[in-house]
Amino acid sequence: MDLRRKKKPAPVIPIVPLVDILVVLLMFFIATTTFKSKADKANHLQISLPQSNALGAAAPQKETRKTLSITKDKKIFLDGTEVIESVLAVALKEMKTTLPDVKLELQADQDTPLGLLVKVWDALKAAGWSINDVPARIQRAAAQIQDAR
Repeated sequence: MDLRRKKKPAPVIPIVPLVDILVVLLMFFIATTTFKSKADKANHLQISLPQSNALGAAAPQKETRKTLSITKDKKIFLDGTEVIESVLAVALKEMKTTLPDVKLELQADQDTPLGLLVKVWDALKAAGWSINDVPARIQRAAAQIQDAR
């Protein structure tokens, strides 16, 4: 009597037909996939929002800023009108009392002397403005921009 087990042959997995099937599936997925552009993604959901006349009136108004400009030739303009350096603090204080919610923006030429810029900041502080609340934009003079072109 033979008690040894007979070895079963290992199952053979046919690789070549599997690769063929995977290629056919890949071609099917590529052929049937629709690709969306960025414009399609932005307009993916079409939602019709309700309109209200009463609620829209309570929306806050867009913030407007008055400009405090310093030109290359050391002239100071407050909201488009020229102001002498010695009366700048008075003009700023007057603006703050007449328009308490107004925001200022400092626009200075890049060639503005630092001393003049410090004097303007001192005038802002004397008029009751916080320097941190007045953003500064340093720009090149318009003549220099045209010469560079």
